[in-house]
Amino acid sequence: MRKNTSGFKEIHVSTNPLPIEVSDNVQSVFDKARRDKSPVLAIVTGTKPDFYKQAPLVLEAVREKLPVFVVDTGQHFDEVLRFGIEEFHLQKFVGCNLQIRGDLMEKASELIIKFGSFGRYCKKHFETESLLPIVHGDTLVAGIAPLAWVFGMGQKVGQNEAGLRSMSPEAIKLLKTGREPTRPEIQKFVGSQFDGKWFIAREEPFPEQIDTWICSAGTQFFFAPTKLNKDNLVREGYPENFVYVVGNSVVDAIHIKRKERPQQSIFTFYPQLERGDWIRMDIHRRENLTKNRFMSIIEGLVELIKNTDKKVVLVLLNATVAALKQYDLEFKLHSLAEQYPEKLLMTPLWKEYAHVIEFLDSGHCWAEMTDSGSMQEELLYFPKITSMTVRLNTDRPETIFDAQSNILVPPLSASWIVSMVKEASNREEGLGLKLRHKKQIYGTPGDVSKKIIRIIKKEFENGDANFYPWLHQRLGLWKESQGLNYM
Repeated sequence: MRKNTSGFKEIHVSTNPLPIEVSDNVQSVFDKARRDKSPVLAIVTGTKPDFYKQAPLVLEAVREKLPVFVVDTGQHFDEVLRFGIEEFHLQKFVGCNLQIRGDLMEKASELIIKFGSFGRYCKKHFETESLLPIVHGDTLVAGIAPLAWVFGMGQKVGQNEAGLRSMSPEAIKLLKTGREPTRPEIQKFVGSQFDGKWFIAREEPFPEQIDTWICSAGTQFFFAPTKLNKDNLVREGYPENFVYVVGNSVVDAIHIKRKERPQQSIFTFYPQLERGDWIRMDIHRRENLTKNRFMSIIEGLVELIKNTDKKVVLVLLNATVAALKQYDLEFKLHSLAEQYPEKLLMTPLWKEYAHVIEFLDSGHCWAEMTDSGSMQEELLYFPKITSMTVRLNTDRPETIFDAQSNILVPPLSASWIVSMVKEASNREEGLGLKLRHKKQIYGTPGDVSKKIIRIIKKEFENGDANFYPWLHQRLGLWKESQGLNYM
């Protein structure tokens, strides 16, 4: 930092972004689109869940002979996190790698420049007005890519898994910390989740709730998993005729993986998982890594291992490892695993999505304790597994009050964690029995992506799909295939 001649201090921002990589196969995709007079789909992926939730759309577009390629942000560049591209055979479809790097702010700023620039590159070199990006869910990519597209191209996007809005049960306002909850209190709290009132609680997860709200503003075609998601969007003023309830493409991904075996069995890597019944536990949300919540979760885990018959496999994501180090818990947990090797197993993130499916289908996993949004969806399709969401709210509340197969376990204290796990483990009566009667509300496996792709084809079949930001277009006063005219 130094002062310039006018007396202001200069702050120099260090930026040295990697170049955008564009594959030669993009040309052939646009050539096919011109021959077929067809739109081009750009399926956008950024994070690990994107790979397996977006892959069925790519495969279905190919089956429907719709020109398609993948835009990979490249932000997951290590072998484990980006393995989904290989696992779902997407490599040959990747038309662009944006090579995004950095923290949240740096990724967001790079993404808005690079994604918009790639759109302009396509417009200049391939002369198309009918390139439609499809983003997914509530990731950073979903939040920023539509902004880049609408500002850079004057067009809106499609969103797979649209309308995710966090909610919390009213009863959570009455919970108290500082003492062990009684069984009647737990039963009353759980009952209120199924049958009581809920309120919008959009603070969390961070930044996902910010991303999904921003994404909606730049979206034209909303593919909502459930009617609840559609109701959210319509209530916020988005045109109902562009909101389609289609289910969730994660059921298609599960369908694909159930037909394929992993390269090696998860039990080859961790043979102790074949002995007994386990809780699979993954905690990584930023809000759960704050001190009080994280200490409650880890202390609850310790008590489960020491004082109950429960067995836990803890999947260590990067954020989990960082929090263990930050709060000096790493040595304590590893020592506990050494002391109770048949009750506590700590593993890195599982490389293959097929490993998750294999374990959940194996009969050796009776419960999942998670703060993941996707896992709440996926667990509906594993009827023998109890789903416990370790959060104060959820962006998939329908899994609780509609499907009635999931519960919120508030990370208020270790005693709350342990007491609710004990209640959920009673499979003969009460909560444990109730959570095994699941309603599969996200659609029929194999059908969701078909619905999305066929809707897109229908929207474009007359050659003037409405994906520009003008009100005259929405009202049908007149149509013109033109975005912003000052680019």
